[in-house]
Amino acid sequence: MLSACGSGSGSGDSAESGGLTSVKFAMASPSWNAGFAVMAVVEAEGFYEEEGLKVTTNLFPSATQAAQQVAGGGADLGLMTVEPVAIGHDKDLNLAYFSSYWPKWIYSLQVPDGSAVKSIADLKGKKIGVTAVASSGATFARTAMKLNGMSENDATLVPIGAGAQQINAIKSGQVDALALWDIQYQAVKNAGVTLTPLPVKETADAWGGGFATTRKNLDAKKDVLERFGRAVAKAFVFAKANPEAAIRDLWKLHPETRGSDPEEKALADGIKVLQVRLDGQGFDDKALGRIDEAAFTRSLDFMASAGLIKKFPPKDVYTDQMFEAVNNFSYDDVTKRAESAR
Repeated sequence: MLSACGSGSGSGDSAESGGLTSVKFAMASPSWNAGFAVMAVVEAEGFYEEEGLKVTTNLFPSATQAAQQVAGGGADLGLMTVEPVAIGHDKDLNLAYFSSYWPKWIYSLQVPDGSAVKSIADLKGKKIGVTAVASSGATFARTAMKLNGMSENDATLVPIGAGAQQINAIKSGQVDALALWDIQYQAVKNAGVTLTPLPVKETADAWGGGFATTRKNLDAKKDVLERFGRAVAKAFVFAKANPEAAIRDLWKLHPETRGSDPEEKALADGIKVLQVRLDGQGFDDKALGRIDEAAFTRSLDFMASAGLIKKFPPKDVYTDQMFEAVNNFSYDDVTKRAESAR
């Protein structure tokens, strides 16, 4: 399942192309949706070009696959949740984050309102819907069960894809619970399904993930990474100032995300999903992309407690040396530009 957006082939390793530096970017998502509207804005509004970049984006169904692409040289950098980089630490994957995208842990277990399932222990013998068996949501479900004294085989993980497939699966009773991420839950709620979370205390206040590259690239391509991060930060500011324009940018580049609902409802639903991604990003103190060490440590503690990783210092897999450069632009100028957009 591979799709591409953007102009050009992105051939070469961050090669120069027409005065712009070509960058190959691997994004962990099975499809485009409003939760990634910011990543459409950055292209549609020309922020990559402003930073001297020509970016080709490829989608991969899971964070693990995106991480493998970056580690193997198939991409210069990737957007992925924290699990594959942390787990890859002991396997010499040599990846590290340089900018945040998900300041909060995005995965959770949720059940339809009125379900007899009231705790993780109640999932025994039940079916849990996941985007894919190899997805980070599936890894989270297995880990949460393990931390609650269950075997990962005590419940069945059922791949239900994304979008309408997820909604149909929960509405029709094909699955008893869901192990998805935040914006997918908002999409399910937009479809009229009321959900109740099953608390997993170990992931409270944990970090979610962001943009990662190889340790080698942190030095060799530092300037490119900073420019990429700054382009994305501009897109975040634009999207916050004018979320409707951000959703329209997404529709323009990826018409399949428009759906068949009336325009007013489609816009309202899209903005609700986008708002989930905008929350907690650090707009007020102009710290977009900053990685919080305490939150990162909680993520590692969660994985270590489940035996997924051995404990190691957080700075082994992230750097906080770039977020000042990432925020080195005029927030006011981008906000004014967004406010005049349609």
